[in-house]
Amino acid sequence: MSLRPTLALLALVSLPLMAAQNDPQPSSKELMKEHQAQIQNDLADVDYKRKRIVEANMNLTDQEGEKFWPIYNTYRTESDKLSKETLKLLLDYAQAYNSGNVSDDQASKLIERVDDLQEDRLELRDKYVKRIAKNVSPKRAMRFLQIEIQLDAIATLEIGRQVPLVEQPSSRFASRALYCSGGAACQRRKAR
Repeated sequence: MSLRPTLALLALVSLPLMAAQNDPQPSSKELMKEHQAQIQNDLADVDYKRKRIVEANMNLTDQEGEKFWPIYNTYRTESDKLSKETLKLLLDYAQAYNSGNVSDDQASKLIERVDDLQEDRLELRDKYVKRIAKNVSPKRAMRFLQIEIQLDAIATLEIGRQVPLVEQPSSRFASRALYCSGGAACQRRKAR
């Protein structure tokens, strides 16, 4: 399960932000609209892979599957809305980060948005776990919850690996040591 295509797109659309520091920067909404087709394709690809992982690990009977999959598909449709909000948040962070200084005000607003998104994601997952427990079985709901927690952890780690830490006031390069673990892209970042 990889979010790399979407994160690669995020990096691509944020490059113009780095290139023209003094030019007016497009908003996250403008960037998402401009790259809407690619974002949709990447999200669909991630969703397809995620569904295949869930399918392979749920071990549903035909009867359970008839009840489970409509619930799951509705869950993923709602979850995709949160994924788009997460992309907007990442684009806004990239814009602030690439300006050379994330202000305390920007950081506070970003923290609030992260907290709200995490809360929304947990509420959504809880709502559908309960629905699966009621319509399929509590054991299947528990298995689904375990799979979702693991997939969410993988996605969070993947995103976290690729998003630079907000800078300390003393050094822009100190935070990069934590987020660059090697590879050509990391070497290019260190060379800047």
